[in-house]
Amino acid sequence: MGVGIRSVVAVLSALTAALAIPAGVPTPVAVLVANTTALVMGGTFHPLTGPRDSPEFVTAYLDNAVDNQISAAYGYAVTNAVAVYTPEEFFPLGGLTFDDSVAEGLANLGRCLRAEPGCVFNADPAVAARVGTVAPRHDDTFVVFGYSQSAAVASLLKRQLIDAPGPEPAATTFMLAANPMRPNGGVLGRFPALTIPILGITFHGATPTAGVDGAYRTVDVVRQYDGLGGDFPVRPLNLLATVNALLGYGIMHGETVDVPFAQARFQGREGDTDYYLIGTDLLPLLQPLLLFVPRPILSALDAPLRVLVEDAYDRDAGPGDPTTARWWPVKDFAGTAAKLIASVPVAVDNLTEGFGLGRVLGTPVPGVFGVGGPDLPDVDEGGAVTSDIDEDAVAQRDSASSTERSAPAEESRSAVGGADSDGRDDVVDPEPAAPEAETSEAETVTETEADDADDADDGADADDEDIDADGADADGEDTAGNTAEAA
Repeated sequence: MGVGIRSVVAVLSALTAALAIPAGVPTPVAVLVANTTALVMGGTFHPLTGPRDSPEFVTAYLDNAVDNQISAAYGYAVTNAVAVYTPEEFFPLGGLTFDDSVAEGLANLGRCLRAEPGCVFNADPAVAARVGTVAPRHDDTFVVFGYSQSAAVASLLKRQLIDAPGPEPAATTFMLAANPMRPNGGVLGRFPALTIPILGITFHGATPTAGVDGAYRTVDVVRQYDGLGGDFPVRPLNLLATVNALLGYGIMHGETVDVPFAQARFQGREGDTDYYLIGTDLLPLLQPLLLFVPRPILSALDAPLRVLVEDAYDRDAGPGDPTTARWWPVKDFAGTAAKLIASVPVAVDNLTEGFGLGRVLGTPVPGVFGVGGPDLPDVDEGGAVTSDIDEDAVAQRDSASSTERSAPAEESRSAVGGADSDGRDDVVDPEPAAPEAETSEAETVTETEADDADDADDGADADDEDIDADGADADGEDTAGNTAEAA
């Protein structure tokens, strides 16, 4: 009875929202009537359950994933945030190998996506996500959020769904942060099929992008030069670039989910996936020197060094184009030499500008890929990613929501405690944020504009670490004392 009432309220709210939107005002995405549940996973060493992760940490992590990442990327409101348990271990720093940890997490994520009784999630009442936390339900629309190791878990789930579609909801989308399986940049994609048996690591290849008719829309966000989090050199024998990428992982990896999605720049689209990049204005090689060297001097050094580092990448290939490692350390001797020469006046201008004298030689500020590198698109031509929800699937869920659903078995609710499965407000947010389009500097980006809704059945639109969950301090801890993540 309560389910039926909530469904009626959701539909009425949707109709009210639709009538309240003036004619000609674009809506961000196809609006959702069904509940939108975010299945949120942590990064390595953060299973999002106790005793390792406190309720306060989990709450902040969920809110950050929902508010600063998922909702900002997809443009619709999440109505339920579930902290899905994944072991997030990495041998020898944990009891499980990477492969075993990923396999266990993948199995549990699949159960949660199917709303099976075996789904293990954090239902501790002290976990007070802003949008609420209750057990996943069969008629929910799902968004899967993975960060670092759990981005690999999500990628493997997506591969399963594409290769062997089952009873899982058709309306499932993904958001991946610091994805080690990114097609062009992920370390697990650079060396496909490689295994390291002593550590239990399998290189799974690239995250698929071939969802039929965009069934599994995906947003993939990486931080530039995060070597184990999606931006590993394609020419690892360029040792300058490899050391830079490993330093980038150690310095920046734990902060990836702290950077609001609005600061990520659209990088390209492949199949069902939109790719975004958080630029790095100073090479990780130089960042430790900030302790005793003035930044303008380091900015001057960055110009020629970035030319050498970028030669180890293939930025001309799209971020969704699977690109495996190449063993010749130099891409183009002549081209690199020309870029190095061109970087000298840029270095001078970086220096003078840093000391407040302006760019005396009049060189333009280089882009994130340095002197001679390709430019990122000025805007996301496709706008915000839509969920591409199948109309029949939504209709079936809306019909099913009027029937009684049984609550999952108690052991399925959590590794921490129980929760009231009836504690969810089914009303979706009737007022989605208006789409924005803004140009930005090298480090700030366009926030994606929203696609117009094309699903007539949809009537209303539905945040590893909020906080620096994994940390980026040199001692491996953030201000909350969380251990820095190993990929």
